[in-house]
Amino acid sequence: MKPAEFLHTHAIFSREEFAAAMGLRGPSAPATLTKHLQNWRRDGRLHAVRRGVYVRLASGQGPSDVSVDPLVLASRLAADATLAYHTALEALGYAQSAFERLHFLTWSKSRPLRFQGRDYVPVRPRARLRRVKDSFVVQLERSGLTVRATSLERTLVDVLDRPDLAGGMEEVWRSLGAVEAVDFAVLAQYEELVSRPVLTARLGFVLESHARRWLTPSQLLAALEAKRPAGPVYLERRQPGRLVRRWNLIVPPDMPPSEQ
Repeated sequence: MKPAEFLHTHAIFSREEFAAAMGLRGPSAPATLTKHLQNWRRDGRLHAVRRGVYVRLASGQGPSDVSVDPLVLASRLAADATLAYHTALEALGYAQSAFERLHFLTWSKSRPLRFQGRDYVPVRPRARLRRVKDSFVVQLERSGLTVRATSLERTLVDVLDRPDLAGGMEEVWRSLGAVEAVDFAVLAQYEELVSRPVLTARLGFVLESHARRWLTPSQLLAALEAKRPAGPVYLERRQPGRLVRRWNLIVPPDMPPSEQ
């Protein structure tokens, strides 16, 4: 691929992505990359959102004028960036609301970014996931480009683990209502990696609440029930409500009953 062709087909890209597409290796590669990038920026065809991350500009456009797919940009802000939490719900097509704050997982020391009124926030995964850091991730196409996002099953567990990164439990509940099917083998495998009592209670309640539509296996519910917390925990932190004894979970009074 020639540099001009790459620029034409990549509205957003990283320096590493450009180098890989050009097949540039060896001592002269950095200088060659830098020359192309500097020429494009000088000609007004490129804007550096941050060091090593670029958006393409049309003639006469400035950084505030260009239309940017925020999910693609978030996926380029670190070499291992993976869209997660509510941002993954958006990428997967289940989010019920569009947020101005986007989250991506990374093991790097990436810093938050604000661009065109949106906040791009890196989140470090739980330490126990380091040995499986490339697992439970899917590749999706956005605006003709590939982005990495947590799988549906991982996302389902993650937003229950951190509803604060998914717009709160009401947004989580509404978004999960759009899900039609779940791979329970994958979900159970991931849950084992991140299991903790409050998450087990929330997950068990949600899976039971959607049991008829998702065909939640009774064996999975029983396995989660065996790991439920010893004392009451909240579906959403400190939000009062009724106690669901099976899960030792306090849920808001307007939460619908389970389907089982």
